[in-house]
Amino acid sequence: MTRISLEHLKKSFGKGQELFQAVKDISLKVHSGEIVALLGPNGAGKTTTVQMIAGLLTPDAGEIYIDDEKLNEQSRKEHRIGLVLGGELGFYGNASAEENLHFFARLNQLSKQERISEVDRVLGLVELKDVRQKKVREFSRGMRQRLHIARALLGRPDVLLLDEPTSGLDVEISRNIRLIIRRLTDEEQIPVLLTSHTMTEVEALADRVVLIGAGEVFHEGDIDSIVRLSQVSHIDRPATLEESYLALAPKLRRK
Repeated sequence: MTRISLEHLKKSFGKGQELFQAVKDISLKVHSGEIVALLGPNGAGKTTTVQMIAGLLTPDAGEIYIDDEKLNEQSRKEHRIGLVLGGELGFYGNASAEENLHFFARLNQLSKQERISEVDRVLGLVELKDVRQKKVREFSRGMRQRLHIARALLGRPDVLLLDEPTSGLDVEISRNIRLIIRRLTDEEQIPVLLTSHTMTEVEALADRVVLIGAGEVFHEGDIDSIVRLSQVSHIDRPATLEESYLALAPKLRRK
């Protein structure tokens, strides 16, 4: 089932000679229980695309659909979009994890009974139940990132947007975050749109990859199709996604 669909999205910043077309023309679909990775160089339009879906930016043209319903100011109130930007900010450090989530659940207009059950549910999903009373300022960076995911899952979102979810985390914590994301997708059937510069992360998580260059879709397919497209070959082993991406990168950069 297609849960989210983007049709010919466009977004520019500035005007006149300073006009910058961040997203020229992007169309894609994400299905239930699927992780789609947006892959491309800095400035390709990945984060701008995610922010348009989240409602942080308004497209200049094009449409966004969730379950075949066009997103607009009114319909956004009927759909929940979970966004994980991550980082050190976004929570009240002197409040507990549970208190922070109750606050955001209220912002999501959940009833008191819903807040109690939802906060308990999402803390369990990211394995933070045992530290629910701990102040967030005492959390490690990995724990805080899991709390970001828990916040995005409040109210059972129709789609989950992950913008560099493991950026700056060490190898072990990054792996644990990836395991949580994969499990959530499989168990909850949440469609996920992921941006990442970490090739091992894309290889571990993505069911499908959309290569973006200069604000446009360059290629869409599984990892094997990207390897074939790059024409990187070895006698003794298959080419990695990183090797294939590096071979294609010059074609993705803005002129």
